[in-house]
Amino acid sequence: MSKTFRCKRSGNTVTFHLEGDIAGLLKHEGYEEVKDAEATKAVQTESPEAPTKEVLKVRRKSAPIPEFLGG
Repeated sequence: MSKTFRCKRSGNTVTFHLEGDIAGLLKHEGYEEVKDAEATKAVQTESPEAPTKEVLKVRRKSAPIPEFLGG
């Protein structure tokens, strides 16, 4: 069993399957239950593939070698 709820502030919808989660949201005043007819109107969107990040290698400048060590 699953139920869909809508956030009253943002309008986002979320579906819960666990009885404890459903019971908690039924009591929560910030969410309202969405009827089945309204839930089918929700548009399923796929998130675009995340761009890959290039790993940068940091090259640190080494400290100058002291003169007494031959520097």
